[in-house]
Amino acid sequence: MISNLAFFDQVSFLIKAKHSFAAFRNPDSNLLECYIGSDKIPKKETNPTGDGFLIKPFNPAGDGYLISSNNIVSTHYLKNSASKNLSFFEEKIPLDFKKYKKQYIDDVISIVNQISFSDLTKVVYSKCFELDLKSKNTVGYFKNILNLYPGAFCYLFYHPEEGFWMGASPETLVEIQNNKISTMALAGTKSLNDSFWGEKELFEQKIVEDEIKKILNPLCQDLTCQELTTSKAGKVEHLKTLINGFTNKPPKEIITALHPTPAVAGIPKNKAISIINEKEKHDRSFYSGYLGKIDSKNCNLFVNLRCLQIKDDKTKLFVGGGITQDSDPEKEWEEIVHKSQTMMDVLFK
Repeated sequence: MISNLAFFDQVSFLIKAKHSFAAFRNPDSNLLECYIGSDKIPKKETNPTGDGFLIKPFNPAGDGYLISSNNIVSTHYLKNSASKNLSFFEEKIPLDFKKYKKQYIDDVISIVNQISFSDLTKVVYSKCFELDLKSKNTVGYFKNILNLYPGAFCYLFYHPEEGFWMGASPETLVEIQNNKISTMALAGTKSLNDSFWGEKELFEQKIVEDEIKKILNPLCQDLTCQELTTSKAGKVEHLKTLINGFTNKPPKEIITALHPTPAVAGIPKNKAISIINEKEKHDRSFYSGYLGKIDSKNCNLFVNLRCLQIKDDKTKLFVGGGITQDSDPEKEWEEIVHKSQTMMDVLFK
């Protein structure tokens, strides 16, 4: 265990040396770890193997990385360790949301129509907002993520060919420890100002919960669902149901069955993905993929939500929402703008 100062000095050194790493903190924890790995530039693989930090894209057939766990530095993160010099934050937001709105609204209307005349129940449609950043203090941005979102999975992943990925995910994909399995159904979104959940959001969350149980039932025993709760994630809230049970299956078999979940793809999965590929003009890459710790028997993985990528003087900020037959296009637009604020607050003060 090293000091906060030494930890971030190590991270800065790795960036200067163009050495890949993954720094992360689990929800409601102050243990901040950095997996450095033996390979300076690990290879991108379809099925990375070994113990360490795994990051995989939305596309199940896509390539990802494993940063091995043979070299780890860690610290107990203290909130006041953040830089007091905030000059690296942008003063003005160089992002015009309005220019994205018409295309988004048109696509949502089209998707709702497709749902109405098919067996589709839900399609998760995402948007990628691109912006320029004058400053590139990625370590400072990461500290801000840690300070703003203590209840989320917070991470900073660096690879010279991928640039920086960072985020604050509210959603567990799956945790397996000693054959105990836990996951969650997280869906439905409302702003903090709204007092009540609408029927659309309750329906969306219920179909995600039912689909996850349907997927896991053949692979698990004694599955139980806890009570429906509200979970805060930045400037919005979600509906959440925790699902627990037991399994004797290896993590990769469970992951293959679950990913991508109905919370990031839709129902039925393959038809929803087909529409996503048709409508979305961007490559999701690692957005709505998964990441976290894994070995041959255990894992603690999170869905890569509320995230951004910084590469080649460009920042890409990814957000999405679940579209159902009852979706109001204007409200769906408001939802993704609210969700984008999670990462915008990291970059702009």
